[in-house]
Amino acid sequence: MNNICRDSKSVRRLRLSALAFACTLALVACGGGGGNPGTTGGTGAGTGTGTGTGAGTGTGTTTPVATPVATPTVGAPASVQLVLAVPADKSIVIKGQGGNGRTETATLTFKVLDIYGNPLAGQTVNFKINSADVVLNTASAKSDATGLVVTTVNSGTKPATFRVQATLPGTATNGGADLSTQSDSIVVTTGLPTQRSFSMSTDVYNPEGWTFDSTPTAAAAHIQVLLADAFGNPVADGTPIAFQTNAGSVGSASAGACNTLNGGCTVDYRAQNPRVPTPGIPATPCNTTGSDGKGTGAKPDINRPGVATICASSTNPTTTLFDSIPIFLSGSTVESFYLNDINHKLDLSQEIDLTKELGLTSVVAGQTVTFVLQINDVNANPMPAGSKVSVTNLANATAGAVLPAIVSNAALNSVYTRDPTGAQGAAQGTWHQFSITPSATASCPNLGKDPLFYVTVVTPGTTASAASGATTTNIPIKLSLTCP
Repeated sequence: MNNICRDSKSVRRLRLSALAFACTLALVACGGGGGNPGTTGGTGAGTGTGTGTGAGTGTGTTTPVATPVATPTVGAPASVQLVLAVPADKSIVIKGQGGNGRTETATLTFKVLDIYGNPLAGQTVNFKINSADVVLNTASAKSDATGLVVTTVNSGTKPATFRVQATLPGTATNGGADLSTQSDSIVVTTGLPTQRSFSMSTDVYNPEGWTFDSTPTAAAAHIQVLLADAFGNPVADGTPIAFQTNAGSVGSASAGACNTLNGGCTVDYRAQNPRVPTPGIPATPCNTTGSDGKGTGAKPDINRPGVATICASSTNPTTTLFDSIPIFLSGSTVESFYLNDINHKLDLSQEIDLTKELGLTSVVAGQTVTFVLQINDVNANPMPAGSKVSVTNLANATAGAVLPAIVSNAALNSVYTRDPTGAQGAAQGTWHQFSITPSATASCPNLGKDPLFYVTVVTPGTTASAASGATTTNIPIKLSLTCP
């Protein structure tokens, strides 16, 4: 056939014979694009790498040959793996108690792989959960082109933990189980806050704030609120808590509130005007009937100079939750003094003779006398927390240690103030015990002067201003002695 292609004379002698047709096919096979046979002298035009001549004006084309592509090997299913869990912390909230930043749905993504580690599409995956307290939304699904398959689980009304099992049905071999995997453990927890779990406190109940203001950067106290749900779990992060007060100020310049982190949050309390509160102003959830209209837990403000009532509140879908605490704005000087009980007030305008105050004719030299004294500020409130109490300038006697020697962090009507009558009752100062033993000498009839000493109270002071250092109060006390 190649000889036919090269011999153009033979081609011209042949007309429309089968041999001419065969030659034309041969020319195409050789790369030449000839036209139909025509008159002598015609030239074929076409594309290709072959050579040939022919009569006619036809145009020929060639089709490029594609390079073969290897078909990837697809193996049998080998595994199903958990590749993603949302939320990332694997924690969802109880049904009906979601909110900003919280979700009641867990989304789990698995991946099906073959024996070569390649993703497998179109594989059926069955899901099941090991807890009756959650809802599995997708029991079965097929993997997509990337081998991924997704299921979701919704929380129930109770705290729970659960795992999702993903199984490739029909993959059991040699009597074994189908290929499967378990998700990580996911927890259902953290509901909305409840009133019974609302807990409020402060690090200082009696700061030195009657005379001195706090500063923008140095608070008098810090108010903390802790919240938990009906199951005793801390509420979700970001739960807002609002604060109000009828004396001083609470919160920050940006908000009179804070958002919980790990179930709690803290705000600053500053000592400033007003220092004498007006009950019911401002109106708060604590001093009104509350949003439920039942007055549940409503607490009236404390009607006492130098006592701030601080109210904190939060909400759930049905009601407002709240609590309040009082904080003393304690004065810096001792203004009232009680002996042994709240009904025995001592006169600080003169030297105090404890012998007479105790109803004794005299104290026998060498014998110990024990006293319990209550120390109060100008409003019959405790002295500032951290104030030091001591016996000084003692002569002709020895003194036992003052117990306690430091004014406690004393809340209203606490065990430290020993006031069983409530906020409207007696003095709220702290109690301190000490003993005095008058000296006995060989010449007892010549005792000399009766013992004279001071009960000295030194406040901690504050850094609010240069003039607000520690304040010292000396209370003069004497004993009348007799010989044994």
